[in-house]
Amino acid sequence: MLARDRDAWIMRLRSADRSASSIGAYRHAIEDLLAWAQQHDRTGELFEERTIVDYLEDYRRRCDPAPATYHRRFLLLRRFMSWVSHRNGLPDPFIELQAPPKPRQESDWLTREEFVKMLHAAEHPVRCRPGLAERDRLVLLTLAMTGLRRSELIALNWGDISLEEPRPSLLVRRGKGGKPRRQPLPSQLAAALERRRSQHSASDPVFCGLGGARLQPTILAGIIRRATAGAGISKHVTAHTLRHTAATWLRQATGDVRLVAEYLGHSDLSTVSRYAHVASEELHDAAQALADGPGQFPPPPPPGDVPTDSAERRSRVHPAQLTVWD
Repeated sequence: MLARDRDAWIMRLRSADRSASSIGAYRHAIEDLLAWAQQHDRTGELFEERTIVDYLEDYRRRCDPAPATYHRRFLLLRRFMSWVSHRNGLPDPFIELQAPPKPRQESDWLTREEFVKMLHAAEHPVRCRPGLAERDRLVLLTLAMTGLRRSELIALNWGDISLEEPRPSLLVRRGKGGKPRRQPLPSQLAAALERRRSQHSASDPVFCGLGGARLQPTILAGIIRRATAGAGISKHVTAHTLRHTAATWLRQATGDVRLVAEYLGHSDLSTVSRYAHVASEELHDAAQALADGPGQFPPPPPPGDVPTDSAERRSRVHPAQLTVWD
């Protein structure tokens, strides 16, 4: 019955236009549960809470998953088994099981200085092949300036990019959960894309391998890895690191977490909280702003002509922004 309902569940996910990675995660989790139950002769007990608890404990021993991986496995199986239980009039084995706490994930992000070093390394590759430096630099800029996910960048076609409008943008046709969104483009990035758009049709991929085929995940990982090594950066940098970087820079520039959520295509602010990295300079600025707030312990005026307005004093402590376009 579970094998039959597994196939029906996968079909429902496909009809809902769920991503291939999401469907694969469900399939892997369900098949692992079924294989475990068969191995331990407990297929007839899968709708008992004790059996699910035993499976989850065995899964942790076998695989030693990261907290985020274990949390996702729990949620995937809970959703599937609850659906099967309701569909067949059986008890839900997850109904009284408490989900593990959602781990707070904070990955590395890059300072502007570090990113400039990566761009410089991409512009001066060890193996100088035609078009390599230009492509790699544009890939890095696009990831850091838009916060696109790896799959969204790879799927981008020239027909998805609007450069003629007063406000250039690109269309993410299928974001997370299958949701489309319109992504704004900084004018500098739009200009860089415009220089490469000639002689391409709307259906052509924007980013390609050197052979002309659509960019593959392994090639994208190699682009980032080479630039990271060439820049002498010890952090583990991936496409998702650059997404964190875009979000962090945007929050630092605007202070608006809701705007960051919209920019990244998130509907849940709790998801965006992982991007709330704070630089040490910001903490100093915050401390000064707290002291300078209206009616808050004004310091004695120093000798000489100094500004007395708190807003003017605060304007002097903002760190200079380093552009990545030079």
